[in-house]
Amino acid sequence: MKAITVRVLVASALLLASPWGTFAQSANELAQQVVDTEHAFAAAFQSCDPDALDKLTTEDITFTDYNGMTYSRHWLMTQAEACSRGVVRLEPMRVTLNDGDNSAIVQSRYHQFVDDEPLPVNLLTHVLIRRDGVWRVALHHSNVMMKSGSLGNQYKLPNSGEAFALNPGGGPSTRTSPAFAHEVVRFDGDPSKNVTENPITLEKQALDKILEYASVFQNCRTADLQDILSPIYLISGFNGATYTREWMIATSDHCYHNIQRIEPLQLRLLGENTAILIGRYHQFVYEMPTDFRHLTSVAFRENGIWKVALHYSTTFNEKVGSSEGKLFYSEGGMSRRVMPPFPNHVAPFKPRY
Repeated sequence: MKAITVRVLVASALLLASPWGTFAQSANELAQQVVDTEHAFAAAFQSCDPDALDKLTTEDITFTDYNGMTYSRHWLMTQAEACSRGVVRLEPMRVTLNDGDNSAIVQSRYHQFVDDEPLPVNLLTHVLIRRDGVWRVALHHSNVMMKSGSLGNQYKLPNSGEAFALNPGGGPSTRTSPAFAHEVVRFDGDPSKNVTENPITLEKQALDKILEYASVFQNCRTADLQDILSPIYLISGFNGATYTREWMIATSDHCYHNIQRIEPLQLRLLGENTAILIGRYHQFVYEMPTDFRHLTSVAFRENGIWKVALHYSTTFNEKVGSSEGKLFYSEGGMSRRVMPPFPNHVAPFKPRY
């Protein structure tokens, strides 16, 4: 693999006050650890090694596939053991560090071959946590990069003086790729400023903030976004394109969301300052319902306040992909204003691993 050039960004002016040492050096070193973990994760799939995958993942990892379905850890291990993927390759593009550099969000291009046939390139988001100096993947969520939807204002990364979009407009996976630069971003907050709370309080705070996030867009409260969105916020849509914080704040003034509603399915705390919400996402645009989608939202507690750092949605399509191993009952269709309750589980199946 060719050497990767790392571009370092910072989301704060507190470099000299950073409690973690010289920013550029420590950020680059930590980012390289994260990237090495990402490549090891891909290699574990490619070499059909569930034991290696076991060491690279948390006990509560969730795996949301391109069809919007979220699968269990058991299912993930059986996929590695089944050896159905001929080539799994990750191209990390953006590594974001937070929570005292103990959490990381990684966005990558995700290449897969099944039975020697290339699948479409996916935009992949991983959330990793560092415990006892070891990085492990806690969440996997991928989405097919498509040519549909708005691609004109998506976030772009540098490439030796040129710019390339996170979404190349679709295309099949490839076995190799030229070297390119990826960004390293760290929000230079100080987790020691966060007051210790019991887990129930933290869960409620994080959930309330993410639900408020949906309400703000629905009710065109643009001014409130500054206090809700983290400085490192990005949003990835159903088409695999990723948009900036500035773009989202600017477009919220258009007030085109008649209904934007989140149905929480699972909230997980990764320590005291990182939260992941998995939910169903309903949208109406100019009174017209959009596709029913799976939502992953990541929030960080920064200076005692929860802020949304990532929004990542995938259209539900239960007619493709695996029907086994799902953590939640999910189905396709259009968004609804009112949804009758249904169980967030599937019938048990016999694990093969």
